[in-house]
Amino acid sequence: MKSQTLLLAITTVLLFTHSPITQALSIPSGFQRVVKDTGVQVYKKDYTNGKLEYVTIVNITEGTIENLIGAVDNTSQDKVSKKTLNQFWQDAVKQNTSSRKARVVVNGAFFSTREQPTGIAFGLKVRGDLITYGYAIGKEYPGQIRTFAVNALLASANIQTYLQQTFARFPEVVGVLDVNADKYPTRYLPRTFVGVRDVNGDRIQETVLLYSSNYARQIDASRVLKDFGASAQAMLDGGGSTGIIVDGKPLISTNRPIPHAIAVYSGK
Repeated sequence: MKSQTLLLAITTVLLFTHSPITQALSIPSGFQRVVKDTGVQVYKKDYTNGKLEYVTIVNITEGTIENLIGAVDNTSQDKVSKKTLNQFWQDAVKQNTSSRKARVVVNGAFFSTREQPTGIAFGLKVRGDLITYGYAIGKEYPGQIRTFAVNALLASANIQTYLQQTFARFPEVVGVLDVNADKYPTRYLPRTFVGVRDVNGDRIQETVLLYSSNYARQIDASRVLKDFGASAQAMLDGGGSTGIIVDGKPLISTNRPIPHAIAVYSGK
């Protein structure tokens, strides 16, 4: 009897030692889930003053994130044609399969609003194809440029200091900005932020958090992502570019054409 008890104790210790630690996703007060599907959840916080705030959570072991872009003009230094967010939603739906379904599309990369086609400010790689390292590298926001990168096969995402090596290592890369970069930080403006998190404790960040709001300061967006457990975060384009479509319905609308969007699918 003692030997059986000892064996059970040893087995329990081994299982506890070698199993990954699963941490529940923290949901800040006031946020209610409006979408739940394989690998994808969307949360909304209701306000009485017209403010809109959404957080899309993607576990890329079960869900999928992909970059979408307009037509690339290789004759003009890799400039990209702009499209409406609704057109990008339609593009996302066309890539549905029997095992995955488009659920969310949000705006993405920084770009020049004065050109059509336009350049991408801080770099972009789409499904393994390098579009550009970015026209603003070495010219704008020194020390504050980051990359948001995703490898679907490895179910891995990261946000780190901008390095060209990242574009070689990951099939999906978007140049982004540090959350403290000067994009009118104290003004209440439309904002789109991105964060990453390791939920199961295996030191691989498999969860992506996308923040969308029509009325927020930079510190507000950053705080929400931190409250959702993000270990790293960055700014995507905001202002008139910010928009989110869920299941074909614009929840934050934008009329500004953009060259790049991020699509979220349930399933793989």
